[in-house]
Amino acid sequence: MKKTKTVLSGKQLLCKGAAVLSGAALLAGWILTGNTGIASEDKKIYEEAASLQPVVDEIGFQDFKLEDYPVAMYDGKHDYVFYNGEIEKREPVLETFAGTAYPVGDHFEVIIPTMKRFESLLSLAGGVEGMASGSGYGEEEQTATIWHEAFHAWQLSSHQIMGERMTPEDFTEDMETASGQAGETEEDFFKKEVDQKKDVKKELEQEMRLLKKIVTGSAMEKGKIDEVRNAVLEYRKLEDGRREKMTQEAADAERRCELTEGTAYYVEGIVLKAEKGSDKGGQTYKERYLETLDKYEDGRGKYYRIGMAKCLILDQLSPDWKETMDFSKSLDEMLDEAVSAVK
Repeated sequence: MKKTKTVLSGKQLLCKGAAVLSGAALLAGWILTGNTGIASEDKKIYEEAASLQPVVDEIGFQDFKLEDYPVAMYDGKHDYVFYNGEIEKREPVLETFAGTAYPVGDHFEVIIPTMKRFESLLSLAGGVEGMASGSGYGEEEQTATIWHEAFHAWQLSSHQIMGERMTPEDFTEDMETASGQAGETEEDFFKKEVDQKKDVKKELEQEMRLLKKIVTGSAMEKGKIDEVRNAVLEYRKLEDGRREKMTQEAADAERRCELTEGTAYYVEGIVLKAEKGSDKGGQTYKERYLETLDKYEDGRGKYYRIGMAKCLILDQLSPDWKETMDFSKSLDEMLDEAVSAVK
């Protein structure tokens, strides 16, 4: 009997990707225990993350507060949930080896492994998308990851993503549906639709090199807006030409991943830069984020960098773009509007 292949919706691709990344969902139960069982290292990391709220406020996204979202640290046996000035111990909601935003009841939470668990699993996982592909992962990187995933919790809680609103109930239902289907994960989808098509991949690599050139070039540094504008127009022409060769589903998936992951990666980078201080932070930011903007990875990882590059260009062309950001438009639409507004 021929097996029917299931094609997942955009929301299901997101959910199934989270399921594969994070592991099996378990029943949750709250048990108040104070600080019992959580390492001082992990408490310090959360406190450092919370102390960076003024840095994140300066970025400009309106009403994005870490304190609005419980942060659960999973040690392999239990979750330790930081929220409202308390730490609560519970049975794990998710067996995870990487950070994620995840529905718990009627809200989204940040769920990350403790540092000890992360360190024990990192070698087995072969690295994590985005930051762990850089030079090392420690307490400061864990703090930045909390902000990255909190940004996803904010996206999901407060906004429609390109017209799609996903409630915690929707997310849970789609996760359950996706886990029982033989459909593709988002990672597999991008590999099939982009990475395994030589002409599409070659053109995307060219686009990434151009984006990096725009972001790190002298025109951005010296504020030469006309030069930046012209380079963006060249980039958008290349990108639109490539996407004409792709299915609408694949093109939309690219836009959605750039929007959600690129903005979160952008926030993560700014947080890490602030943590490490002006000199060391600037060098780390340059090496880990700016110099890798053209690094091509199969699957989703490249869209973190592409999206971040577009955020940095928007900073130059339309500095107030974050104040009205509601995720209803793709970063490409926002770039087009910013370019059109340049006099």
